[in-house]
Amino acid sequence: MSSQYGQDYFVVQVLRGMRNGFFLDSGASDGVKASNTHLLEKSFGWSGICVEPNTEFYSRLLENRRCVCVNCCLYDREGTVDFLEAGTIGGILQEYDPSLLHYAEERVQTMLADSPRTVRKPTRTIRSVLDTCGAPPVIDYWSLDTEGSELTLLLSFPFDAYSFRVMTVEHNWLPVRSRIRAFLESHGYVWVREAGCDDCYVRHDVLLDDPAWRSVVWRGRRVR
Repeated sequence: MSSQYGQDYFVVQVLRGMRNGFFLDSGASDGVKASNTHLLEKSFGWSGICVEPNTEFYSRLLENRRCVCVNCCLYDREGTVDFLEAGTIGGILQEYDPSLLHYAEERVQTMLADSPRTVRKPTRTIRSVLDTCGAPPVIDYWSLDTEGSELTLLLSFPFDAYSFRVMTVEHNWLPVRSRIRAFLESHGYVWVREAGCDDCYVRHDVLLDDPAWRSVVWRGRRVR
């Protein structure tokens, strides 16, 4: 099954059908439905890491995927957090935008009435997960969809030890979107396109390596 808004096909296009790449999928859900990395693993031989804090989704993830699977919340520090288990829109309670929190709480009340609204979940830093799982220094694709903590995770990314070539990051059309873009551009990434509620970024040198994408880099320079 492919991604919700064609994120996986975008990765395949930008990396020109690359085989045996490496991904980090943060917010992997069950690893199949609307997955941004399932196609890469199944059809292009990629390996990687899927991170999913929701207990029910994680059990399905283990059945559905061959890659390394981690059951935790990625965060900027190790410890525990209150996590709202609201299906595919579950997230760290204190990181929700107020409008999304209201929607998520309504979903809990209507669909998950017999479950606790929040549960304590362990957190791990991106550095810890990448180090422990033996990730390569260059991650070919990072899918970042954590329902509100995306900027927090980006700010804590260990750029001194790792980098990523292509990224899709959820923004849900919230004001934080512009801050995410400014941060990524300051680290050499170029906004390429929107895919539903995600923005697609590519590292500057990856675009320059492909003449078909050089105009995107030029437009980015003109905007800045």
